Amino acid sequence: MPLASKIDLPARYRVARHIASGGMATVWEAEDLMLGRVVAVKVLAAQYASDRGARARFQREARTAAQVSDRSHVVTIYDIGEHGDEAFIVMEYFAGGTVADRLRTAREGGEPIGRDTALRWLMQAATGIDVAHEAGIVHRDVKPANLLLDAQDRLAVADFGIARLADDTQMTQTGQVLGTAAYISPEQAVGQPATAASDRYALAVVAFELLTGSRPFSGAVPTAQALQHARDEPPRASQAAPGLPAAIDPVLARGLAKDPARRPASARELVDGLVDALGAGDVGEPTRPVASATAPTGRATPRPPVVAITPSPPPAAAADASAPASRKPTPATPAGRRSRLSPGLLGAGVFSIALVALVFALSSGNDPQPGSGGASGETAATAQRSPEATTPAPAAEPKAEQGQATEAQQDPQPQTPDPAALNARGKALSDKGQYAEAVAPLRAAVEAYKQAGETSGLPYAFALFNLGVALNRSGNPEQAVPLLRERLKFDNQTATVQAELDDAIANLDAPAGKAKDSKQNKKQAKKTKADN
Repeated sequence: MPLASKIDLPARYRVARHIASGGMATVWEAEDLMLGRVVAVKVLAAQYASDRGARARFQREARTAAQVSDRSHVVTIYDIGEHGDEAFIVMEYFAGGTVADRLRTAREGGEPIGRDTALRWLMQAATGIDVAHEAGIVHRDVKPANLLLDAQDRLAVADFGIARLADDTQMTQTGQVLGTAAYISPEQAVGQPATAASDRYALAVVAFELLTGSRPFSGAVPTAQALQHARDEPPRASQAAPGLPAAIDPVLARGLAKDPARRPASARELVDGLVDALGAGDVGEPTRPVASATAPTGRATPRPPVVAITPSPPPAAAADASAPASRKPTPATPAGRRSRLSPGLLGAGVFSIALVALVFALSSGNDPQPGSGGASGETAATAQRSPEATTPAPAAEPKAEQGQATEAQQDPQPQTPDPAALNARGKALSDKGQYAEAVAPLRAAVEAYKQAGETSGLPYAFALFNLGVALNRSGNPEQAVPLLRERLKFDNQTATVQAELDDAIANLDAPAGKAKDSKQNKKQAKKTKADN
């Protein structure tokens, strides 16, 4: 059955093709027959169609975006409605793909992006972000995939799916982690509410990536990346890409400051600083003649030539994340050096539940290697933690005299389950194709997170995904489906989770053992090819 036949829209919209899928919705290219134009239609995913809360959130997304959709460099919302079982949003169609597409093409050997082009995109993104902030809206998930390009290479900010009005206190509770790990602000990483400064931090990460070809932090798994944003100082851009002038370093260091109060007062101020540091000229709208976004028939014209960025190899001194910088100190300290979080992030002197969960998952002493992971696709493993690590027992009272063992030391408390270690153990088995054996430790990891009350952070989300994968691929898709649906509630790596969920649903109707064997055979074939 063609994908287009699986959605039901009003007669005025003729569906052309499927564009993308996310955790909450799918996106389709369609033609508005009444107005004769190509549009993008976002449709609430089928598994949420009967969920009143999900429908309300979906409509809230549209209303939030519509408040600023008539302004420059924000995707325009045309319509919102429900038809049969479908809830949908109709919006402006962008034929040029996303900034993430251009970056991906670069890593495949595409033509480099000129600095003027990168700065123009950043300036346009800053305009859209500042417009939202003026309306009291915090985007919360600024990243290249949410920066769309039309056929004229004009950029607009999209996907306010996890955006909320800044004064909506019910949706900005401490401990709720929203965002994408590769671009998440330090305060979001530790479970604090996002603010306008959080969006400016994310834009600074995008700027770093566009100008150097690499992200400032690239831990092996999303939890590692989030922890790096919270605790580590970024590398100097001029070291990551030697062709950049040193003047750019303090500008990006300010944008990537751990303390939100130290960041620029607006996104435009950040980009203005980059323009001045690079000595760039006009970075306004493109002036070259280009074809219109749509042909008279309403069909999209061919996509303009892809402009991609080629990563510059880092200097030898930067290869070791712990190596000290050779130049004089500047506001940006060398890569890998840790910094103290600001008092505002630590609140009353303790980390939030979200950061505690991250520390449990990543405190083995084996730091992830730079460049070994990213945000495209679900990387569901967490760093290995020693199986012997336990929750420390409280000190015995009264305090023992110096040199005398305390009662707690003489009679240690029973060890508590370590969910991070259990998750890592199960993931290691899954990676070997031993899915049935992986189920027990992964199920124990999920239960341990629940017993500890740590169900709002990414470590719990990864354990859910790993258990869902193990169950699905060991022939138990009926148990995997509810777990993967729960995992989709976390707005992180949703495309990968959705793909696994779709596979599990398909396996429900497949002959016993057929889907499982096919999946394992394909995985083993890929592994064998990689090993060879």
